[in-house]
Amino acid sequence: MELRQLRYFLAVAEEGRFSRAANRLHIAAPSLSQQIQNLERELRVPLFERTPQRVELTVAGQALLERARVILAEVERALADVRAAGTGRQRLTLRVANMADLVLDGPLRSLGLGIDGIEVSVSSSRGDDALDAVRQGRADAAVVWSRAPTDRDLDGVVLGSVRFGVVVPLGHRAVDSTRVPVAALAGEVLVMFPREPFAGIWDRTVDHFFPGGAGPGQVVVEPDLLNSPEAVLRAVAAGVGIASGILELIEHMGIDGVEARRLDPDLRLELEAVWRAPAGQSVRRLIDFLLRSAREPGTAIEAVERPAGGTGTSIRA
Repeated sequence: MELRQLRYFLAVAEEGRFSRAANRLHIAAPSLSQQIQNLERELRVPLFERTPQRVELTVAGQALLERARVILAEVERALADVRAAGTGRQRLTLRVANMADLVLDGPLRSLGLGIDGIEVSVSSSRGDDALDAVRQGRADAAVVWSRAPTDRDLDGVVLGSVRFGVVVPLGHRAVDSTRVPVAALAGEVLVMFPREPFAGIWDRTVDHFFPGGAGPGQVVVEPDLLNSPEAVLRAVAAGVGIASGILELIEHMGIDGVEARRLDPDLRLELEAVWRAPAGQSVRRLIDFLLRSAREPGTAIEAVERPAGGTGTSIRA
């Protein structure tokens, strides 16, 4: 099996058609088809089910897909490491989950100057995408919100907790209180983003607002709210319901028609840095930088004593 064949296979799997994959790879479609057939003969299993409209992965093809992504990502990382060694700088990739990038805005902007000899490429992504990128070797580390139990296969350390409050429309009875008892919100409708990308933070939030369980229709999921905290606030201003939000950030978003108050008891959600063991020296230095930055004054992150699930706070070399 050649790396070229894996790249060809991945292009066909992602494009769904040989013609589109051939255009992406800048080769002739018959040549691409021949290479895939050679790969299937070598593996002795069909990788695609071919129809006039498109091609679909077989069970064997699905099994190869994730492994191909990991293999090719590792090759790209190896090439980057070799090139970086020639310049004396190590390159790392950091994924940051949505909203976490807002909380860590200052430290992330200074990251390029914060670690001597290490060049860090930072990008925002959904929570599940950030975790998958680390699992598959497409990223060296990630910063994510509280992980669900099923996502604790990666090593991690808690950077700290962020306090979330309740966002209500103007004129809501909660505006008259400095802290809003959770029990007083039992009959409210909670506006939330889709659960799948952020299962851990989603479940913690809903359980905190409705400790006795949410009733039918009490949680309104807006698919368009996934990457836009501002859109959540606008939905609240429009009277859709109430929402949860990071108190320190809401006032800077400038959305009219909403007010934010602390909850009683507070809702605190952890931010975690995660990576694949064993952690190399450059990854350990990146995690140390994130830990130091999270503890600096001026961020919305507060220290917590308990470690992240899984391997705790130790960074295994």
